[in-house]
Amino acid sequence: MKRIITAIVVLLSVSVFAQDAHFSQYFSSALYTNPALTGQINGNFRVGGIYRTQWNANGDAYTSASVSADTRLDNGFGVGVAVTDLITGDINYSNINFVLSGSYDLAAKTKSTNHLVFGLQLGFINRSINDGSVTVPDQWVPGFGAVNPVNEDFGSLNSTTPDANFGVLWFNGKSSLKWTPFVGASVFHLIPVDDSFNQDEKLPMRFQVHGGARYRTNSNIDITPHGSIMYQKGAYNGIFGANVSYGLIDTKLRLEGGLAYRLNDALVPYAGVIYEDFQFGVTYDGNLSGLSEIGRRKSALEFSLIYTNRKNSYQQKYICPRL
Repeated sequence: MKRIITAIVVLLSVSVFAQDAHFSQYFSSALYTNPALTGQINGNFRVGGIYRTQWNANGDAYTSASVSADTRLDNGFGVGVAVTDLITGDINYSNINFVLSGSYDLAAKTKSTNHLVFGLQLGFINRSINDGSVTVPDQWVPGFGAVNPVNEDFGSLNSTTPDANFGVLWFNGKSSLKWTPFVGASVFHLIPVDDSFNQDEKLPMRFQVHGGARYRTNSNIDITPHGSIMYQKGAYNGIFGANVSYGLIDTKLRLEGGLAYRLNDALVPYAGVIYEDFQFGVTYDGNLSGLSEIGRRKSALEFSLIYTNRKNSYQQKYICPRL
C-alpha cells in the first residue's frame, strides 16, 4: 500500500507540473512570453518581476514567480537573463528555469519602422521534490500523527536538463502612428529531454502566439486590445482583453486599468500605475469555470513590478510592443 501511495505522489507531481505556468499579466513577463521581446524597451535597461499565487483556500498554495533583466544594444541586439520558479506547497515541488536570452532586430540595418525581431534562449531546468514533506501510512501513530521515519526509496528526486527556446516578433514602432500593432510567436523547450525523475517521459514543448495594438488618442489616453494563446501537452490557454492607460496632466503619473477573459476559466480585472521609471500591476483571476463550486480555491492573485531606466543619454526612437 505504501509503495502505491509513494508512486501516486511522485507520478502526480510529475504529470501536474509537466505544463508550464501561465501568467495573466503575460505582458509584464516579456522574456517568459517570447525570447524575441528581449531588449524591446523604450529605455536603457529593464528589470522586472512577477509573482502569482493560487489555490490558497485549499491549504496547498501553488506559486509561480519570474524575474528578468534585459537591455538593447546599439547594433540591434538585445541581451538578457531570466529565472522562473514554480513551487507547490505540500510536497515542495520546485521547477527552476534559468535562461540567457538574446535577440536581433533586422530593422537595425534597414532603419525601417517595421521591426522584425528573432530571439533565442539557452539555459537549464532543475526539478526537485522534498521527500521530507511526504507522509506514508507506516509513519502514522494513532493520537500522535506521522512520527515514524520514512523507510521508502523514492529514487532520484532531483533532475537538471538543458533547455532552449525560440521566438519571433513583428511590430510597427513609428512614434507618430495612432495605431501601433504587434504580433509574436514563440516555442519553448526545443530540446527533447526527459521530464520525469524516474520515468521515460519527454518534456512537452510550449507554443505561444500573442499580439495586439496600442491606440494613442489625443486626450492622453492609450487603449490596447491584446490577446495570447498558449498550447502545451494537449491543453490550450487563451486570454483576451483590453487595457486603458491615462496620463494625469502635469504629473509623472499614469493610471492603468483593464479587463480580460481567460477562455472557459476566469474573468481577470487589471489595475496598475506608472510613475517615472516604475510600473506596478495587479490582477485577480475570478474563477468562472466548472470548479467555481469550490469557491476561491482556484482564483489567483498576481503582482508585477518593472523598472525601466530611461535616464542618461537615452532617447526614444520607437514605440515598443508592450502594454
